[in-house]
Amino acid sequence: MLKQERHEKIIDLLNQNDFMTVSDISTYLNVSDMTIRRDITELADNNQVIKIYGGAQKLEKISQELTTNEKIHVNVPRKQYIGKIMNSLIKNNSTIYIGAGTTMLYALSEIKRENLFVITNSLLAFNHLIHNTEYRVLLTGGEFSRTTEEFYGENAERSFNNLNIDIAFAATNGIYENNITTANSVEGAIQRVAFKHAKYKCIVADSSKFNRSDIYTFYHLTDVDSIITDNDISNNTYDHYSNFTKIIKEELN
Repeated sequence: MLKQERHEKIIDLLNQNDFMTVSDISTYLNVSDMTIRRDITELADNNQVIKIYGGAQKLEKISQELTTNEKIHVNVPRKQYIGKIMNSLIKNNSTIYIGAGTTMLYALSEIKRENLFVITNSLLAFNHLIHNTEYRVLLTGGEFSRTTEEFYGENAERSFNNLNIDIAFAATNGIYENNITTANSVEGAIQRVAFKHAKYKCIVADSSKFNRSDIYTFYHLTDVDSIITDNDISNNTYDHYSNFTKIIKEELN
């Protein structure tokens, strides 16, 4: 069997089974474990599968960014759960950054700390904060995205000049290996600027976001302090991504 044919069959098998061991794949294709390990390594290097201990896992690629209205009712309990963990990381009298995304919107209702100063580029977050809290709020300027309902660009990025942020929370469309991904470079750029001004950098991602890749990598897991997720994350995924950074899936005391 030619290598290209093996690669295609491995991808097909993973599309059907999500995860398979090296032994299972080698038995199915009737080739050696060593050959399959080499194939998995090459496929992973080409962003076609995810290489994990003992086997491989399907990589889901995001073909098109969903609008806020399309995301708004997806995985709501997970997003609210994430908010409770975010709250446990925040201290009273803190300055925090809240990025765009529906995860952030549902998480905000779970933040109960006192005397916060909140910086955001999200119109959804801004509207929630001014109508439901007494926090000081800074909404960045910039160009407005009707798809994600966030502000971005040079004017938005300049809003962070001279700011000192205690903890910055940014969402993502997908996490693959060491890559934190989003749909385009301008959405990622403002997250990078916020992280540059933050003492503590945190990614929030419900468990469905792992092993998925969007077009643009805006940051790396090894450069953030932690990821907050929900407790539906699988043991395999948790163990794999813990090699890159700390994963928090329960409220801290």
